[in-house]
Amino acid sequence: MKALAKYLNPRVISRVGAYNIDPKSIVEGNIAGAHKSPFHGFSVEFAGHREYMPGDDPKHIDWNVYYKRDKYFCKQYEAETNLISQIFLDASESMRFKSGDQSKLDYAAYLAVSLSYLITNARDSVGIGVFNDKIVDYMPASNAMQMVYKISDLIEKRAPAKKTAMGASLMDFAQRIGRRQIVVVISDCLLDSEELNDGLSRLRFDHHELVLFHVVDPMEVDFNLKGMVKFKGLESGGEVKLDAQRVRKRYMEKFTEHRRKIMGVCEKNRCEYVTANTGQPLEELLMSYLSSRMTHINR
Repeated sequence: MKALAKYLNPRVISRVGAYNIDPKSIVEGNIAGAHKSPFHGFSVEFAGHREYMPGDDPKHIDWNVYYKRDKYFCKQYEAETNLISQIFLDASESMRFKSGDQSKLDYAAYLAVSLSYLITNARDSVGIGVFNDKIVDYMPASNAMQMVYKISDLIEKRAPAKKTAMGASLMDFAQRIGRRQIVVVISDCLLDSEELNDGLSRLRFDHHELVLFHVVDPMEVDFNLKGMVKFKGLESGGEVKLDAQRVRKRYMEKFTEHRRKIMGVCEKNRCEYVTANTGQPLEELLMSYLSSRMTHINR
């Protein structure tokens, strides 16, 4: 077996590897899979067999095949479709910030690659777009496990640079992908909320299911700094020296207000909002999120 990619953490996979990412709504796809399709009528024709998986409806088991091979196989129809997920990763300059050992981009990379593994391990397809002030890397969706390594290598070679321009980048991304897919945006969301709204609205127009992982550093959340601190702008440039304790209250108000606006934009566009704090072990974030997602789907 090929050696693990840089951003594929064995500890994380061992904890969350049994989870699947199923759509909360009807999906479209281009190969036979395990998710419900929006297409009905004469297109519902027998297309072949696939091995029975735990959770499959027993009514689709082909008993004739079982008697011949002593193994369970499900009948598969053209109306069944695979899930296609797209990951949209922020690689702007602000993503290199870190107060501990791991930058926001590294945490986001581990998250993106872990999600890619879960998707391809379920024989579904995943693609990725990486952006800063524009889309700088794009890889079309594939259900090959090799995609996990390719995505990890792609991110590893991409150094964070330039400013964030998510609105225009999301519109460009929407032009490159199909309809009715899951689009997972991973970003620190250091942008105007209206810009985010423009991008998410464009994706909702094509009936995508949207998830936003808002990547934050513990220092951004708590601002537990003391004394005179020199702050350097990662995207806007310049620097300023301030008494951290004197400005903490105002900073916390502004940060809370910005986060509230981002969450409001997500709610407006029916986009699932998930906080990804780099101080939280990734396996804990994923287990919490995936468990919550399964609960929602099974209602």
